[in-house]
Amino acid sequence: MKKVSLFAAALAALVASFGALANEYTDVIDAFDMRFNGDPFDINLRIGYETALRKSTIRREAFDHLPLAWDYFPYTDVAQFKQVTHTLKTEVEIGLFHDLSFRLALPVVLRDSRQLKDKMGNSPWSDLDGDGVPNQLFPTDFTSPDRSGIDYISAGLWWGILDQERDDTKPNWTFFLEGRFGVGETLKAGCMAGAVNCEDGMNIKGGISRGFNEIVLGTRLSRRFGYVDPYFGLEVVMGVPKEGTAYSDNDENAVNTLPPLVGSLDFGMEIIPWEQKEQGRKVVISIGGGGKYHSEGREYTPLFDVLGIFGDPEHSAANEGINNIDENGKPYVDYNSNGLPDPDGQERGAAETFSGLTDVENYASFYGKLFVSVQPAKYVKLRIGTLMGHETEHFITKTDQCDGGNLGFEDGAYQCLLPNYGHRPYLDSPGNRFRAEDTFIFNFFVDALAMF
Repeated sequence: MKKVSLFAAALAALVASFGALANEYTDVIDAFDMRFNGDPFDINLRIGYETALRKSTIRREAFDHLPLAWDYFPYTDVAQFKQVTHTLKTEVEIGLFHDLSFRLALPVVLRDSRQLKDKMGNSPWSDLDGDGVPNQLFPTDFTSPDRSGIDYISAGLWWGILDQERDDTKPNWTFFLEGRFGVGETLKAGCMAGAVNCEDGMNIKGGISRGFNEIVLGTRLSRRFGYVDPYFGLEVVMGVPKEGTAYSDNDENAVNTLPPLVGSLDFGMEIIPWEQKEQGRKVVISIGGGGKYHSEGREYTPLFDVLGIFGDPEHSAANEGINNIDENGKPYVDYNSNGLPDPDGQERGAAETFSGLTDVENYASFYGKLFVSVQPAKYVKLRIGTLMGHETEHFITKTDQCDGGNLGFEDGAYQCLLPNYGHRPYLDSPGNRFRAEDTFIFNFFVDALAMF
């Protein structure tokens, strides 16, 4: 019993000797806190680099086959999608008061490249006019323009509602509210000049900003026990499109006019194998994972550029599966399936403004992450890390034909009384839909933090 008591006392002394320094995940700087740390003002400056890779297999329902079950068709491989993004990340955090800070971040996209590569030679086609001659919807060998610039600027408040360093009986508990404001040139469908299937007049730069503002709300929790510091976090991101962007192409009678709502769950553990608290030195190894849920919404997909270009009236001759042509040679989309453009021209107008955005089915993503943080001195910190993940398979062209399911019985058959102007039959109808599968995500980052 005496040995057990001595062991417990030694263990308690060891834990106490490490103190309760803030977790990397939940840390919030403060200001005007002379009684606690004798520091009237704190400011952190961070600069870093991140590269992100995303690869997906694009497949399409085999519309020339009967469904295997109700509303389920076999699939054919169409293309391999690859996106590589290089980003310079800058951030400043300013202490406002006790455990309350303001953060301002400016991510700069140095280069964003996207490419479709043909897979199995299964080019998507249509036969809308019924003559038996297939018309290619879009080429499956396609290179998007190299994009660069600023997508958004973020500004937010971080509040450490509980701090284990102040009270070692409590965990670290942080709340944050952040706004992301789209400021760059908005995304437009384009292709790389000189690339295969890029015609003259199509090779625009394409912009980089997604064209909407976002609200980010989240909370983080951690509690240190000796050498380990487990953590947990929740976050939700809500986007609101700006006027005059790609989201305006189907805002009338559309089912989805907003980007997906994204909810995140994050968890992991920080391991502190070495630390000198008095000198402000330590090494942290963080291992974790998490998941995200993306609700159904309107989104930029791997097919955004090809659909935006080959759905354009100037290229509709190669795309009759999306755009019908009326007696005057003008494109239109037959939303109500009566074979004729509406007299008021609404169907024609929607066809002429198709940007390439499509409604995306809800899906989830899962990831694991690892990073190492080294603080060689009190005011300097270096980090390096990586993340790998996977997205569940999901439809990327799934726009409903009718707004809210407004079907009516007319002329002896059910017809769409209120068409959804974002719907394209040869993209969104069962038997013609496209989906993303086998999606692999890889991120690598390195950054440096100066603390004053």
